[in-house]
Amino acid sequence: MNPIISEQLALVNLMTKNDDEINPIWAHYCAEQMEDWLTWLGNVHTRSYVELCERFIELHPYYTPTSGKSLGDSLQLMERMLMNYEFLNSLSDIGLRVWANSGLEDFVNALELYATRYPDIRTVRNFFIRNFVWTDRLYRFARAEIIADLRESGRDI
Repeated sequence: MNPIISEQLALVNLMTKNDDEINPIWAHYCAEQMEDWLTWLGNVHTRSYVELCERFIELHPYYTPTSGKSLGDSLQLMERMLMNYEFLNSLSDIGLRVWANSGLEDFVNALELYATRYPDIRTVRNFFIRNFVWTDRLYRFARAEIIADLRESGRDI
């Protein structure tokens, strides 16, 4: 079996958790953002955004983001779904620590509840699962930069 496919299948198995195992920060984030995401995804062609991101991933398998608050136009889907500075600033220091110590798999697990009901969210969740290794690496870069910015602004993480 292809090692990449078997790795992704193993990740999918990790991403099927019980409701009591869902990260509370990511669950709150998804609940708070869902209306905005559904409105945005309803106004764009979700599959086109996913295809654009997947083409970018295929062309740039070792992409490393440069410093800055944006991932770029080709990765707007990821940026819109994962990076909400207003939400992070609303968290307590304990909430920030929980967020900082969680990974992308927690976000993907929190989306599962909505993916069963909303096809666009299912499409996006499947994108994260199919490209988990790449998107997780990119998310780790972005998270490290966000943590550094929050620490500079005096937050205790």
